This record gives sequence, structure tokens and C-alpha cells, in this order.
Amino acid sequence: MNINDLTIFRTVVQTGSFSKAAATLNYTQSNISMKIQSLEAMYDTTLFYRGHRGIRLTPKGEQFYEVALKMLHLYEKSFEILQDKENTRGVLRIGSMETTAALHLPALLSTFHQVHEKVDITILTSPSQHNIERLENYEIDGAFVTGPVYKENILMKEFVSEELVMITSSKHKPILNLRDIEGSTVITFRQGCSYRTILEHWLHEDGVHPQNRMEFGTLDGIIGCVAAGLGITLLPRAIAEKYMVTYSLSLYELTKKQAQIPTWFIYRKDDVQSPILQYFLESIDAYNHF
Repeated sequence: MNINDLTIFRTVVQTGSFSKAAATLNYTQSNISMKIQSLEAMYDTTLFYRGHRGIRLTPKGEQFYEVALKMLHLYEKSFEILQDKENTRGVLRIGSMETTAALHLPALLSTFHQVHEKVDITILTSPSQHNIERLENYEIDGAFVTGPVYKENILMKEFVSEELVMITSSKHKPILNLRDIEGSTVITFRQGCSYRTILEHWLHEDGVHPQNRMEFGTLDGIIGCVAAGLGITLLPRAIAEKYMVTYSLSLYELTKKQAQIPTWFIYRKDDVQSPILQYFLESIDAYNHF
């Protein structure tokens, strides 16, 4: 077995089929099948169930997938560890909520890039829960989420604190409490978004029942629909103030709710810590003291 075999195995799992993995890696499907069969023969086990409806991991395959992800992660990071600090290069993969990406990452990443210009940064925006899952699966190096996150294998660093406000179109009636949105349409990110979870908890707590629900994958989509009068949403005050420059919006504080919500940067408690990640943590510290 070589590291390429593990890469093939990971790609088959993530794409869900031998044919898609072959297309992704620019291999023939027969070559992919042969590599997987070779792994199964070496470990004397079946890694995938094969059937007319596709493939899925066996219990042993799921265990091996966790090991393979960690092995690939350590292999990729080993090149960073052996570099001189002055010549640091590599890839930093960061997950983020849409709101944090819009408000804070431009300045943070600009500062980081000035010092570590040879590091390529990839930003993947997803709801908090999805980012946590990506981190545990070694798909990203760290993530900005609404926490805290109570997992033994995850470390946390507080980043910023956001005040959540209700955002409506300027023509919407004033909102003094959650009862004032009874019968309105609630517009949120998809399932897994922390702000959505908080709003749904508040509505349930106060016995408020929205007329309808809409969900979007982008911040622009949510704000655009709110500004058009299609519904209301709950987001950080800084987002509302940013978009009020170009959209006709109103914001309302919910004084009877705990609206100050911390954003955390989370990362794995790895045995070997990536130097690039350490430099990024230092940039977060500098940002907080700016």
C-alpha cells in the first residue's frame, strides 16, 4: 500500500462511487476497482458493500475510513512540519459561517497573507454543524462556528461576540417582542445553522408559530428576500448594519433574550499540530487585540 491507495479510498467514499472517483482522479474505473480490491486483499476484509443501488462502507470499512483520514492528514502536514518558518508554504482549509466570512475574514485573512504569502487559503462556508463534521472528518483544518463545542477531540478559541437582532424590511410593522412575528415567514439558512437553532428555540419557548419557513444557502439570498418583504430573519447586528447601506431594512433588538452570541474558532486536538495552523491562531489573537 502507498499513500495514493489511501487517496483513492478516500475519494471513493466521498464521491460515493467508483465511477465518480475515477472521474475526479482522472483514472479508469477498472483501475479504481483494482486498487480497492488490493486494499481489501491486503487487510483480508471487505471495505465496501456492492449492489445494484451503489456502494456503501461496511462496518470495517467505516473504521478504516477514520484511520485513512488521519493517516492522509498526517502525511499532508508532515511537509509543513519540516519546513523553515521563513519558507512556509502549504494549504490552510478553513470552514466558516457565511456571516463570519462576510464580516471578519477579509481583514483577518489579509493580515495573515501579508506574513505568510506562500500559504494557499481555502474557505468553505457552511452552517456550524456541517463545519464541525468536516473538521472531525479531516476535510478542513479549523472552523468558525457558534459554540461552544463540547467534544474531547476539539479545541476552541473564542473569536468575536455577535449581537443577534431581528431583521425585517423597512415596511414591516415594528417588532417589540417575538409575539409581533406571529404569522410571519421566517427566513433562515439551512438546517445546521446556529442562528436558525437559536431562533427556533426562542419561538418554541414563547409559543410563537410562524406562518411559513424559507431557507437559503447564501446570506445575499436571505437579505434580498427579507428586504423584499417576504419574511424576517435573525442575524448579527453587524450584518444588518452592513446591508442597510444598500437595502431598505429595519433591525430590532430582543432585550428579553440572550442575544450576545460568541463565535469560536475550533480545531482538532491533533498529536502533531500543523505549523500553518499555529500561525493562523496567532493571527486570530492579533485580530482580537486590534
